[in-house]
Amino acid sequence: MTTEVSFRLAGGRQPLILLQASVNGSESGEFILDTGAGTTLLTTQMAAWAGVRPTGTKEGTGAAGRIVVQTGQAHSLMVGEITLQDVPVAITDDVQRIGAAIGASVQGTLGYTFLQHFRVAIDYHRCRIQFDTGVGPDPAGVRFRLAHPAKPLILVPALANGEGPYQFAIDTGASTTVISSELARKLHILGAPVPGMTGGGGTVQASAGAIDSLAIGDARCERVAVMIADFLNPLAKAIGAELDGIVGYNFLREFRVSIDYPSSVLTLTPERRE
Repeated sequence: MTTEVSFRLAGGRQPLILLQASVNGSESGEFILDTGAGTTLLTTQMAAWAGVRPTGTKEGTGAAGRIVVQTGQAHSLMVGEITLQDVPVAITDDVQRIGAAIGASVQGTLGYTFLQHFRVAIDYHRCRIQFDTGVGPDPAGVRFRLAHPAKPLILVPALANGEGPYQFAIDTGASTTVISSELARKLHILGAPVPGMTGGGGTVQASAGAIDSLAIGDARCERVAVMIADFLNPLAKAIGAELDGIVGYNFLREFRVSIDYPSSVLTLTPERRE
């Protein structure tokens, strides 16, 4: 089972991936591809259009703190030529606030409850994504683990300024790479104050800096812009795992990214520049 779809980047210099998805056969809307989201999210508008009824509530953890969402289940969720049945979802208008920050009318996010079935291959250069269930793991890839059943962040070892390994999450829903204040101190990185970042649950205070290098396996980037933020500490406590940073768009865009969920393998292939 394979499909390839196009996407667009919205948000200017700090963009997110947006692609079309349809819920319960309804008219499609734009969804954020978010490997940092445990549950696929729908706005209340999309849930109403698609006839997804709330069945309860639950509390989640976003970058800005706790978020209370309604729970439900989509009878079907279609992306390209692939349709999954009975997909757990959460309903929240927090998605609309994130969409407003990137200047887009967003109707949901594709999170782990959808992505877990596929090898997700992202070509940032061509703006194409392939979802595939029929291939084996890439032997050249880096093994990853999922942080927690309730918050299945993709965790990988990374070297920052040649030091480590430190534990980073791979998050296509993050426009900029983030490091913890503790890691910034270890690396002697001084941050400059910036306006708050938009994150799940509200606005996150941060400062801007840069690290000389960031490497995951053989994939390496020099002089990577980062945001330095304290929200990683409570997030680490919520998932029960150390979390030194989050790898976002400004690192991932330099590679063809393959996230093989069934095999727990991440492959980063350097993008050829013409």
